[in-house]
Amino acid sequence: MPFTLVAWTQSQDTGGVLTNVAALADQHVTVSGNNIRVPALSQLAGYYANGTTISRAQISSPSLRRKALIDIEPIDISAKPSSNPPMHDRFSSPIPLEADEDLTALVAEGAAGAEYEHVLAWLCDGPITPVTGEVFTVRATGSTTLTAYAWTNCALTFSQTLPTGRYQVVGARGLSAGAIAFRLVFPGGTWRPGGIGCDAASDLNPAKQRMGGWGVWGEFAHTAPPTVDFLSVSADTSEVVHLDLIKVA
Repeated sequence: MPFTLVAWTQSQDTGGVLTNVAALADQHVTVSGNNIRVPALSQLAGYYANGTTISRAQISSPSLRRKALIDIEPIDISAKPSSNPPMHDRFSSPIPLEADEDLTALVAEGAAGAEYEHVLAWLCDGPITPVTGEVFTVRATGSTTLTAYAWTNCALTFSQTLPTGRYQVVGARGLSAGAIAFRLVFPGGTWRPGGIGCDAASDLNPAKQRMGGWGVWGEFAHTAPPTVDFLSVSADTSEVVHLDLIKVA
């Protein structure tokens, strides 16, 4: 089952009241103001929210209102993801949405003035089953200057040459100095699966983000590896990505 990652990011003073967050401009889903149009992947597989003084976070859509909006807690009270970020993993039991409806995020914060808050949402088209196999990990690096508070695409240089063949990505880790999130862009692919970013080699990932826990992210030939989108709080110039791979051909 495929999945993809979308985000909301905005600097604002909410006055402690739940307030809409601007949807992040995106090349692979329709965005309008605060709204992300739910694509064909119309189930919510996970969510996460962070900010320096964030006090509440919520995800809303017309279909969710029929039962209950999603109040995100725990939240990550930090300008960047903490060393063990509290991501809410629903990959095995995703929450149904409706394709083409508007999905919004709201936050409340307690700062004396405006500050950035971030909300991430993972979308899928059904329960995702973990995969197993001969998983190995390769390290890749980038040197793109990131645009703060936006998705920036980066080319990757692998530290080792992969043998000829095709590979499934079954997990990943993305690191840069100000990383909030990252996602992979596969040649010819539609979706952009990703995870929570980190800024230190000692930081933990959500448990199932690695080694097949979220199924197959995508597939590539050794001659056409994926690129990576980073969302960062700063104009970083150095990126590190670890890809968990299974050789399939």
